[in-house]
Amino acid sequence: MQKAKLSNKILTAALLAGTMLSTPAVAAEITGNVGATTDYIWRGNTQADGDASLSGGIDVDFGNGFAAGTWVGSLGRGGDDGADANYELDLYASYGGEMGSVSYEIGYIAYEYPGAANSASDFSEVYVSFGAGPLSLSYYVLADAEDADFDNNDGTYLSLDAEFPLIQDWALTLHYGEESGDLLPDDEDVSLTLSKGDMALTVSGNDGDDTRAIISWGASF
Repeated sequence: MQKAKLSNKILTAALLAGTMLSTPAVAAEITGNVGATTDYIWRGNTQADGDASLSGGIDVDFGNGFAAGTWVGSLGRGGDDGADANYELDLYASYGGEMGSVSYEIGYIAYEYPGAANSASDFSEVYVSFGAGPLSLSYYVLADAEDADFDNNDGTYLSLDAEFPLIQDWALTLHYGEESGDLLPDDEDVSLTLSKGDMALTVSGNDGDDTRAIISWGASF
């Protein structure tokens, strides 16, 4: 599925309002993040036309399972997701917890491309994710799209990830993803990431024989 973003922020606002009104007062924890990468890869495809990308975001953890946040990333010369769009804006809300040794999370993500000549790029997804040990499984479903053709059809993405600690704080992450939909060709992507501290080296490929190696840096505060 071509990446796009939300045009409707009402659901996110409703989730946050409902969280604050229906639960006891808790001390929310606010964190920020910044990052840089030699190419912004999403589900095996470049979103920045092969250019370097800068990003930053803010997350709020309400301490009761609910969380929300926003993220902004640059798209180089305009990216693959809409003419003249030079950055991407994500808005999201989620609820998570644990059932024994299994963690779970359900959430909503809205993707927007402010400044794009074609606002039909905007879309949103809902997802559910489970994790146990080094493994995590996530399933995304298209919730809404500005493009009427996509909005009237199904679009899904299945992601399987495994993270393994190595020696001296190194870690290895393996990823497999599969995308499908009525208007989308079935597409698979795989990646391998070797990371240490704030730095990571990723090799990513997809069905279109588009293989890329990228270097990324990210920090939270």
